[in-house]
Formats: sequence, structure tokens, C-alpha cells
Amino acid sequence: MKENYCSSCGQEFGKEDLSIRCRLCLRNYHARCWEKTGGCTTWGCTGKPMLAQDIEYKRCPQCGEEIVSFAVKCRYCRSLLNAPPDAPQMLKPRIAPHESRKDPILTCLLNLVFPGAGYMYLGKMTIGLIWFIVACAAWFFARPLGLFAVYIWIMYDSTRKAFHMNKRAQSNKLS
Repeated sequence: MKENYCSSCGQEFGKEDLSIRCRLCLRNYHARCWEKTGGCTTWGCTGKPMLAQDIEYKRCPQCGEEIVSFAVKCRYCRSLLNAPPDAPQMLKPRIAPHESRKDPILTCLLNLVFPGAGYMYLGKMTIGLIWFIVACAAWFFARPLGLFAVYIWIMYDSTRKAFHMNKRAQSNKLS
């Protein structure tokens, strides 16, 4: 399947953009990026330019991989970088890294396996630990009936919290 972004600068291809595909590693490039780098920028690809020292590289601040210095998006983690002033404006990412979608079903199942793990999946470590302690106390004092009641409640509550977090992230994304 053809990638819809340039492997060098990370920008998506427009309808009118000329693109070049490396015959060896099958990576796609803007024609201007291919010319600017002198060939393929994939490490180890023999389509790589002979004068590699002429190309400046930098490290991605998110994942630490080495990318070309004029990249706007990291080709590995797809995070936006500080765009150079001559680069065209990019669209906002669909979901910001701190607003990732949480799966309510997975949240419920995690609580079923380990009481409080669903809260920990949602990023609420303290609440998850508290509910684990409550589940242990319920087992000690009320045996299966108390533990069953705690399980039902935390599965319901953590699933509800996951829905609310997703709804809040969706409304933040639209505004």
C-alpha cells in the first residue's frame, strides 16, 4: 500500500504534488525532497546519496530517531516538529498525544482481571490502587458477595469514566 506522506519531510502528498518512489526500499518522496537530499534517505538503502555528509540530520524530540533537518513531521512516530518558516502550514493532528482514545471495553476487562487495573489504564493510578485495596478488604470481610459487588461497581464506573474521557477529548478536538 502506498504511503500518503513523504518519507523525508513527513508532509502528506497533495493532489498536485509530484512524488518519487525509491525502487529499492519503496519509500515515497516529494520530488523536491528527493532533489534536496540527493536520493533516498532510508538508512541502509543503496538509493541513498553518495554524499551523505552534505545532508544535515537531527533527532526527533519525541522518539529520538534520526530524520532530515528540514522535516516537518517525524517519519517514524508521525509527531509534528517545529516547522521551518518556508514550510507550508500543516493541518492539526486528529488526536493530540495527551488526548488518546481509551477503549471502554478494555477498561472493563482489565478490571475483571485485576481490580483497579482499568482505572490505571485510564491514567488514574491512585484510584486504581485504592479500588484494589477495597477489593482485597471486601474479600477478607465479606467474602465472595462483597468482592462481587466491588467488581460490578468498578467495572461499571471505569467504563463510564472511559466514555466521559473520550467525549471530552472529542469536544476538545472539535473546538
